[in-house]
Amino acid sequence: MRTSIRRSALAVSVVAGLALAACGDGSSDQPAAADTAGSAPTGVTLTLWHNTADPQALLDLYKKYEAASGNTIQLVDVPAATYPPAIQAKWATGERPDLLEWHGNQTDLLALNGANTMLDLSAMPFVAKEGDLAKVAGAIDGKVYAASIGFPSVSGVFYNKQVLAKAGLQPPASYADLASACTTLKSSGVTPIVIAGGDGWPPQILSGWNYMAEYNVGAAYDTQVNSGQAKVNDANGPLVAGLKAFDTLRTSGCFNSDATTAKWTTSLKDLLDGKAAFVPQNSDSISQLDSIAGGDTRKVDDTIGFVGVSATRQLANYAPTVLGTYYAPKTGDATRQRAAADFIDFITGTGYAGYVTASGAPPTLTGTATPQLQGLWQEVQTAYQAGAGLTFISQLPGFNNFGPETGKLLAGQESPQQTADRMQTYLLQAKAAAGK
Repeated sequence: MRTSIRRSALAVSVVAGLALAACGDGSSDQPAAADTAGSAPTGVTLTLWHNTADPQALLDLYKKYEAASGNTIQLVDVPAATYPPAIQAKWATGERPDLLEWHGNQTDLLALNGANTMLDLSAMPFVAKEGDLAKVAGAIDGKVYAASIGFPSVSGVFYNKQVLAKAGLQPPASYADLASACTTLKSSGVTPIVIAGGDGWPPQILSGWNYMAEYNVGAAYDTQVNSGQAKVNDANGPLVAGLKAFDTLRTSGCFNSDATTAKWTTSLKDLLDGKAAFVPQNSDSISQLDSIAGGDTRKVDDTIGFVGVSATRQLANYAPTVLGTYYAPKTGDATRQRAAADFIDFITGTGYAGYVTASGAPPTLTGTATPQLQGLWQEVQTAYQAGAGLTFISQLPGFNNFGPETGKLLAGQESPQQTADRMQTYLLQAKAAAGK
């Protein structure tokens, strides 16, 4: 008897709740409750739009689900470098996969009209095990639409230990520290800070995410903006200050000469090779660093360190990662929707412990032991547990445009205030579209 059959009582009862909830939104393409009768379906082919940066542990998990269920996962590769715009472009055509690997940020979920286009997973057992993470990972108005098995994406600054030691520098804690280190490093022949503007999204990490961490602990800043107590383009507000700090680093010559065209993986290679001192990035980069090092995690640990850096103090920021966060879009096919729910039941249940061990990352669901962590992962976990702030774009409608706009700032095409003004416009437009 297949694993999916053995857990069918749980999966089917959950899917029945999903179907009933789906019918409540008035959509005509949703399965009726009667369609959920019987065991979890087998012999079904499920399309999964996934990020090509998926670590091997996730790829192996897909295979394990196939073996356990008798279903087939048809992977649709979407390049990591252009993932958000590529997914949104496919989505805008009306095309839908059975499963979607996508950001857990509310901002990104709103961009796909998630409350109306995704199955409500709130009744599934994994939600209680996610705890507080379920409140921010793929959630809107108290309903959970995503299962997040990948450890949250923790952002800060990766640094080359040998480069800093040679220059007599300590890991930075603030933007003033970065500016000071830049002055010291510019004369050493090492690029102080590498920005991978060619991939679109990386510039926003240093231009906003990191700086704003201390202002968004407990989603404080997001709450102020969404309630109308603050505007993102307030001339004396923290976002404009962060954009100015980023622009000052740019105009001071702290970035790589090809900052507008450089790629994510190249920036990590430069850091590992000692050509760069700092790369502002998130913890999803660890698997890429390990890959670049040929799987030599000891080399990575000996060479690379991680630290949270915010406006004035050492503090990281976090958001649900795209790698290992899954949604079940409404497709109108009752059988495939049941199978999609079965997949989520498997990866958060029977298959979860094995995935955690294989991933070498901390678990997101309670009741699962933490494996022996790579040294760099330990540094990230320490930064996360030290009270990291929520990445500020996570709950701001319209801020899926922050990456492209900061790219213009990086290219000198906009001023910090102009970037903030445009983001305020996007925010208001997105709120109006959502009826808020």
